[in-house]
Amino acid sequence: MPILPRLWAVQSAFAAARPRPLLQADDAAGLIALAAAQRMAQPPRPVARQSAGEAPSSWKGRGLDYAESRVYQPGDDLRDLHWRLLARTGRPYVRVHHEEQATALHLLLDLRPGMVFGTRSRTKAEQAARMLLLAASAYALAAEGASGEVSLGIWRDTVHATELGRGRSALQQLARRLQTETIEPPHAEAAPSPIPAGVEGWVGHVLRRLPSGARVVLASDGAGWDTPESDAALWALCSRAEVLLLEVRDPVEAALPPGLESGAVEFLDLAQRQTGRLQGDARAQFAERAGRRHEARLARWRSRGLRCIAAGVEQSDATVLQRLRALGE
Repeated sequence: MPILPRLWAVQSAFAAARPRPLLQADDAAGLIALAAAQRMAQPPRPVARQSAGEAPSSWKGRGLDYAESRVYQPGDDLRDLHWRLLARTGRPYVRVHHEEQATALHLLLDLRPGMVFGTRSRTKAEQAARMLLLAASAYALAAEGASGEVSLGIWRDTVHATELGRGRSALQQLARRLQTETIEPPHAEAAPSPIPAGVEGWVGHVLRRLPSGARVVLASDGAGWDTPESDAALWALCSRAEVLLLEVRDPVEAALPPGLESGAVEFLDLAQRQTGRLQGDARAQFAERAGRRHEARLARWRSRGLRCIAAGVEQSDATVLQRLRALGE
């Protein structure tokens, strides 16, 4: 059987089914619980510097100068409640301070057609959603009550942004949003775009409202992020914020399926609508070239200031969380 018919046979049942949620409710609750358990189990680290006086802290807090009071919103810190205003009006208000220091968290989930692909138990889009929720939970729960604003951008044809709030409330909002998003594989007859949309449009929008010192998490396969325009956008983003890329890959992007050693195998290029034959040594050559290209892409992104975690669709949640913790140490 030719290679592509064999691969499409794996996806045939999924393609024929109805669109399914990007993330199941039980999985979302488990990911948040895993991040919470790992946070509590993490042993305290000793203070490196012993000198007296002021020093920068790795944990962000609230500003000290009172600015105004506003209506309480789910996720607000209860320590900010304006009790006297509550007694006078009967409605809960919170104090807002100047120079808010809590770290804002901006999330971007790539759901372009290329992400709706997978040859294993889940697609790249599903794995990206899991990793994004895990990273958001780890950061928000580590803030110890001083979590900043959390926002989510869903990237399909365009980016749709949503404000999620703060703290655990924001995590619950994020989980519900991921459960309502659906995925559906593109039709095999439709040729994909040869040049995927770049990330520069979203970066330009975010930079207009991004506070200095914010944290940005991107969950994507990075398709189309190797252009001069993308380089400039990522460079500008990293100059304003701490940027983490959660790169998702499918196994066939690193190595062709086994069985090619037996002889020539037919293939179909959907983008160019061409057919051809792969010889027996094509699998080894493909793996070598794919490895070199992937390492070059990671080096390129890191040179622009991104911190990167590369994971396959079968990567366990515990391993991803372990890598997140290693980056923070």
